[in-house]
Amino acid sequence: MRPVTPLTLPGMCWPLQASTGHLGVTTTLITGHFRAGAGQDAIVQCALVPAGKFRNGALRHWCRTHQHYWGTQADLADAQATQQRRCRQHASPMGYVLYPALFDPMQCHAATLRLDQDGMLQLRARADLGGALLVRDAPALAIDCRALSGVFHPDIVQLNITPPAAQAFAAALQAGVPLDCSDCARCGHPHLDLGSFAQAPHRRHTCGHCGHDASHSASAIVSTPLWRLRAFALRHPQRFAQCL
Repeated sequence: MRPVTPLTLPGMCWPLQASTGHLGVTTTLITGHFRAGAGQDAIVQCALVPAGKFRNGALRHWCRTHQHYWGTQADLADAQATQQRRCRQHASPMGYVLYPALFDPMQCHAATLRLDQDGMLQLRARADLGGALLVRDAPALAIDCRALSGVFHPDIVQLNITPPAAQAFAAALQAGVPLDCSDCARCGHPHLDLGSFAQAPHRRHTCGHCGHDASHSASAIVSTPLWRLRAFALRHPQRFAQCL
């Protein structure tokens, strides 16, 4: 049987188990195998970028898709055998949404964005032109960053609010841990803590965009871009009535 050709479509994806994440993306497209419009069974292609060296001096890469390093002896052997460079998690099922709702905060006012008890994101907003009511209930949501000057790195086109990120943010708020948003010292992208890292404040952060693992925040924090989005909302009350 011939292998099914992977599809490249507008969408967002996320590892089902990870301690870091990649919300601020530079492309709206993902490539992989998808059974439906959303789910937790996607097989998504690796996106490997150079990430310095391992401690033994060997070159390493970072997989933005699976949040995992590539470049070990096992990885090199696999690449030689398959003629593919793919991280160890390349076959792991991932959560995903295709054609996610895209929200531009600068085109609306009186917006509310909250996470309900079932883990769904609820967005309500009024369009500036005409006043139409925008209603979205979805497991994941994309924020158009192109009009949010100075909030995130300029090459970030959208902020993907994934279920793990939203749930970790809500849990950290409830627990009262110190929250902030730490940018990578190498690429400038915002860092996202997930899992147990979203409950234990720390200073050293690994970047989900480039894999740099030696960025330090000024104090021990749980880092998430959603904190910066919330700060933007507080500075623009005419745009946001509530943000997570």
